[in-house]
Amino acid sequence: MSARIGDIYFDTCTLANFAAVDRLDLLRERYGHRARWTETIRWEITRGVGAAPYLQRVLQAEWLGEPVEISDSTSALTEINNIRRGLGALGSSPTRHLGEAEIIYHLQHVDVGAFFVTDDREALNFARRRGLFTFDTHKIMEECFSCSEVGCPEAFELLQQMAASDRGVRVPSSHMGVCPS
Repeated sequence: MSARIGDIYFDTCTLANFAAVDRLDLLRERYGHRARWTETIRWEITRGVGAAPYLQRVLQAEWLGEPVEISDSTSALTEINNIRRGLGALGSSPTRHLGEAEIIYHLQHVDVGAFFVTDDREALNFARRRGLFTFDTHKIMEECFSCSEVGCPEAFELLQQMAASDRGVRVPSSHMGVCPS
């Protein structure tokens, strides 16, 4: 599959956030035609279904398309591993931060100009420092509200529900931080 201008690459945590509150429809409507995920992200989702059955919704989301394969060249694997270490995966599991590192690598070298959506703070900040276009669930909810895809206070309440489900989302102190009208 070739890169397209404005592709949106989703990290596991963001897909899980929307699945946890059964609102993957918001991602489909807003980004479906540009949505991308990788083999590793699909593997992470599949691995998590036993502990979080709602993740099955992500695996059934046809709008995500076929996962993007990341280069397995020696130089790519070396750089991906260096990115993982930069994200704090020193001495840890060989898959810790793998999905985020692969996407960051891919956006720097293959799909330049694409967007990275993650709620992993370290990955978000790391990608931004490398000049990548990034955003998180909070920003998605702001956009959905501004385009009348979700109302107020529902946008704020969805963030609260995600947080209550132990999803690592950024939640403002009031609904005005998401739907300021």
